[in-house]
Amino acid sequence: MYKRIVQKIRDMKVRDKIISIYFIFGLIPLLSLGIFAFSRINRLLIVQEMSSDRSMIQLTSNTLDADINIYNNLSDYLSYSETVANVLGYDYASSYDFYKEITTTLDPMMNSVQFFQSNIRQLTIYSNDIQVSHGTTLIPLNKIKEKSWYKKAISSNTPVWVIDKERKEVFSVRRMPVLERKGKMALLYIEVDYDKLFTNFENLKEKNYSLFIAKGNNVLYEKHSKDKLNNSMLSFSDILALKKEKDDRLISNNSKKTGWTIYYYHGADALTDKAVKINMFVALFVMLAGIIATWIALYLSSKFIVGRIDALMTNVKNVEKGQLEVTVESNDKDEIGTLIRGFGAMIRRIKYLIEQVYESKLLQKNYEMRALQQQINPHFLYNTLSMINFMAIETGQNDISRITLSLSDFYRTSLNKGRNTCSLADEIKNMNAYLDIQMMMHDYDFDLDIQIEDEIMECETPNLILQPIVENAIGHGIDLLEDRKGIIKIYATTTENHVYIMVEDNGVGMDEATIDKMLAKNSKGYGMRNVNERIKLIYGPEYHLHIESVVGQGTVITIKLPKKIYQKPKEN
Repeated sequence: MYKRIVQKIRDMKVRDKIISIYFIFGLIPLLSLGIFAFSRINRLLIVQEMSSDRSMIQLTSNTLDADINIYNNLSDYLSYSETVANVLGYDYASSYDFYKEITTTLDPMMNSVQFFQSNIRQLTIYSNDIQVSHGTTLIPLNKIKEKSWYKKAISSNTPVWVIDKERKEVFSVRRMPVLERKGKMALLYIEVDYDKLFTNFENLKEKNYSLFIAKGNNVLYEKHSKDKLNNSMLSFSDILALKKEKDDRLISNNSKKTGWTIYYYHGADALTDKAVKINMFVALFVMLAGIIATWIALYLSSKFIVGRIDALMTNVKNVEKGQLEVTVESNDKDEIGTLIRGFGAMIRRIKYLIEQVYESKLLQKNYEMRALQQQINPHFLYNTLSMINFMAIETGQNDISRITLSLSDFYRTSLNKGRNTCSLADEIKNMNAYLDIQMMMHDYDFDLDIQIEDEIMECETPNLILQPIVENAIGHGIDLLEDRKGIIKIYATTTENHVYIMVEDNGVGMDEATIDKMLAKNSKGYGMRNVNERIKLIYGPEYHLHIESVVGQGTVITIKLPKKIYQKPKEN
């Protein structure tokens, strides 16, 4: 009898053997475990519910922090805005000019902020430099000096948040450093919709809970469920007592942005009700779904083991035929899944290496062609200029010879063998060649004065930064003179760590608006803006152009660079 049973088992298919074994050694322990777990599941579900509550409060707190951070960033943006500084820090000739600038610049700016941040109820700048209010945009500072939060606001360098729970008001107020630098005192006031700021706390769907947001012992916001707490609603003192007792049902979370503390208390009866309902569902699920899921899962798993091996073998044969387009994918983490992923990665790697070899050959050819072009173009230009110079000398055209030599020097120093930097001496040499051409073109109707010490000449400078500045001085300054002869001065000074190169002209000068436009991103004067951006890219934002000009007298453009000796690269 025993031998017949053993033989019967041996004669079963592998798939049926796997299913039978898993049923005997899988389902029975599963049912036993379900019965044992049923007695403890109530506590586990309560712990899970509390964990869910903690996650919910953490998420809601993070959302509140994110909202506060948005308003703080907006406050920083307006408090350091150069646009605001230009409007409120300028000395206007008349009140009409001041009013016009407010209505055309400041009002649209403030309105656009409120348009994109619909939760902002009021956006106001309180300034000590005005006497009459302009709507809610601009109000005299003395209107709020008696407020309880005023002293704290003017003594803080960051936004101060104020909440009045009874009046449902929440706002931030902060100093405006951008105006303080101009000698003016101002506070930026941003009032946010109280209900919308705490709307995530209003939408809680739980039963039997109390929620408080407090700073210290001052309650800023509170919310209670409307079902079971009507007769036993917890007060904030009750919450503090529960905190002292370390009650597990009390959850507290500190806001990183504001320092506020969120207290959330979930009643035990609500947690127990949920646990009982889930217990019943889990018990039914273990009994019914366990049998069905185990049968289906085991049957399919035995089938998929053979199926995945067959698919892998098919892919291997395709690769043997040279079909590298085959992709083998599997998200399974067992041995077969690892084998499939490894095989697929190997195919992709082989294909990638083949493509890399092909692309590298193409790239090498492109580099060779580009190098040849870079060698041909400058030499062709220099040879042509040399021929023109020779022909000019032969025919006695000395001016043509001189301008040809200057042009050759200018292009040689401009190209600088492809380098981004050079010595100041080379840059001055480039500038002399350019000015020699310009002076001949202008019939020597302006003078040139270059005074730079030899020590400074050894310092490093970006290549070709003086030419656009001098070109601007000639075209927009010297050429427009009618009552005197123009002069361009180039000189330099140094400190311990910096070099300052000045280009000065006695041209017609320009006003502040023109100066601001010259270095703006949308400026038509590409050369000046390009020089300024190149300096920043090479040395950092600390180094840049500075323009000073007086209408009718002239302009001085200062180039600020780090002080370091130029190291000429070794020739290959």
